[in-house]
Amino acid sequence: MANLQWESLGGIITTNISTVSWSANRIDSFARGTDNALYHRWWNGSSWGGWESLGGIITSEPEAVSWGPNRIDVFAKGQDSAVWHRWWDGHHWGGWESLGGIITSNISAVCWGSNRIDLFARGTDNAMYHRWWDGQHWGGWENLGGIITSEPKAVSWGNNRIDVFAKGQDGAVWHRWWDGHNWGGWESLGGIITSNIGAVCWGSNRIDLFARGTDNAMYHRWWDGHHWGGWENLGGIITSDPEAVSWGNNRIDVFAKGQDGAVWHRWWNGSAWGGWESLGGFITSNISAVAWSSNRLDLFVRGGDNAMYHKYWDGSHWGPGQALNLHIKILTPPTRFTIDQMLVAMREVYATAGISVNLASTETLNVATPALSVLNDIDTGTCTGGNPSAEQIALSAFRNNAGSLDVVVYVCRSVTWNSGSLNGCASFPANRPMAVIASYCSRYTLGHEVGHVLGLNHVNDSNRLMTGNGTDNITNPPPDLIQSEKNTMLASNLTN
Repeated sequence: MANLQWESLGGIITTNISTVSWSANRIDSFARGTDNALYHRWWNGSSWGGWESLGGIITSEPEAVSWGPNRIDVFAKGQDSAVWHRWWDGHHWGGWESLGGIITSNISAVCWGSNRIDLFARGTDNAMYHRWWDGQHWGGWENLGGIITSEPKAVSWGNNRIDVFAKGQDGAVWHRWWDGHNWGGWESLGGIITSNIGAVCWGSNRIDLFARGTDNAMYHRWWDGHHWGGWENLGGIITSDPEAVSWGNNRIDVFAKGQDGAVWHRWWNGSAWGGWESLGGFITSNISAVAWSSNRLDLFVRGGDNAMYHKYWDGSHWGPGQALNLHIKILTPPTRFTIDQMLVAMREVYATAGISVNLASTETLNVATPALSVLNDIDTGTCTGGNPSAEQIALSAFRNNAGSLDVVVYVCRSVTWNSGSLNGCASFPANRPMAVIASYCSRYTLGHEVGHVLGLNHVNDSNRLMTGNGTDNITNPPPDLIQSEKNTMLASNLTN
């Protein structure tokens, strides 16, 4: 049975999500917020950046693409129904620019080469329109005709090749293609569909299409380089648009929402379709999927609380097994290891227990205020579980953005107890799970102290995370968790 856990990435979003990867272990996700601005969150290979507003007032789902390393272009419909565009050039975000037009659908964007982008949308006359960036300037909007009743879906299987699909007035899938010189005319691929179209290319001159039929099952049709195969019923009862992605030659993974609100998955392994499997969750959006490497998938959805949720396939299993939400509050920045370095170390160890560590927020507290200045050098008293000092109790009140089951870790200039200096301490008052770590702490102090919060005790073994001999003295990094410790962590109500 597949792992059913999802990781919350927070936010309050009001559209489907668009996700893009411009290199291995890099992901950028975009969605509209409650203020109708465009919002962005990213994975840099070791941690999630916080939500950033890219401004604008958008009235459609965003569409993000990348034509090269450290390059992103994102598009959305504006209040004036024109297409608007922002781009990341590797150093800065360019300002919003209008690409004009009056569109009545979401936008589909595709890149068939470096510094090349092609956009497609439905116009007010229900025809399909096309605009392109050729590396130096934008071409004007081109009318590709037709009468389409869905958003278009464009893919490219090779240099200077585009295939674009949409639903017609007759409910069938219709297709036009650019062969490098000319547009082919509209051709009907038949079927009667009740969703937008999912399309993916896993190799040169190969296209696979997916859509929902009138019986709410998923249907599949494919181009093998010479001809179109017939529509194939993949079964299921789906209640969203399908999302298809490929991480390698002759491999397809396709996802959709089921009747139960969960994400469901089927896959083509090169010779046969695997059966439907539930990936759990309760979602209120389509699925956004991206593959940044062979045998790697990352899925993004909006949950019932309108936050963004994430699930991943790492090549052997679906993660996260369980998730821990962590908030970092900085009184004094760490001096020996960065927060990112400590998080990477913590995640490596916690992953062995099937626990994903989600950095929900990072906040720098103002130690110039009297209430915090006296807590920067924090006295933890006896530093024993269930017996926090008065200063720990006072510090625990600073829990901005943290839920009752989130763990807050405070980085203080120094941490002391009755017998001298400490790297950290995990005593906390009831219903305020927290730990304090010193600015001079070790790489593994963060994971060690949160381990205490989850119910782990010290051990006399310098190969293990919970060593009582000091995490600076760990002898065989990364340190170990034994099975009983993993069981304790997984049983905590703070991992969910």
